[in-house]
Amino acid sequence: MSARESFQIAKTSLFNALMADGKRTAAQVNDFISKLTMSQGEIRLEVALSTTSAAFQFGVNPNQANTGNNAFATENRLNVQDAFIANEYGIFLAKTSGVTDTAFKLNTYGNTQEFNAANEAQALEEGFYGAGFFTLRANNEILVPYRGLFNHLYRPQTQQTAALGEASPGDQLRGAEDGFITLEPNVTLRGNVNYVPQIILPAALAAATNVRAVLIFRGVLAQNVQQS
Repeated sequence: MSARESFQIAKTSLFNALMADGKRTAAQVNDFISKLTMSQGEIRLEVALSTTSAAFQFGVNPNQANTGNNAFATENRLNVQDAFIANEYGIFLAKTSGVTDTAFKLNTYGNTQEFNAANEAQALEEGFYGAGFFTLRANNEILVPYRGLFNHLYRPQTQQTAALGEASPGDQLRGAEDGFITLEPNVTLRGNVNYVPQIILPAALAAATNVRAVLIFRGVLAQNVQQS
């Protein structure tokens, strides 16, 4: 799909969402959308994984708490006054040094060099990617009932096998593609709505030390949608 096509779909999705509010006529909604600042963008949400829970919730806007109630500096949440029309998303794993860490890699599999605590890489491969799933709801509406985390698993042909260096290059990874899947039909996220995006695992992980799950939505950002 071209960028132009994604913009047209985004406008249609936003039109339907605003019409559902029942506050404007179709002509008024079209006029309002035509004046919005819209651009390609991303929302980045993060949550710390643990061995004491099997459900992990992301915070979508700055006022929402994630599991653990940590607002990470590396997140890019949706402003309350904006809307985001998502057409794809990716879920990644990161090994960090703690809650304040801002320099870490995004992984698409259980890299044994990154996730090097005892049994950690295996726990992520089996307990996270093997049978976990992603779900998204807003109030009583379920927008994404079940998308398996296995969809996001990508083991590259070139893998890190030791400390980074000439004898052990980093993982092959294309940031524009690997780890992402489509989100069709597009989901319109509005900053003033209480969304609940969650990762659900069949059981608590056997090992996870300073590991974060990173959820990235890609699509079209519409600014100041709620200020009318």
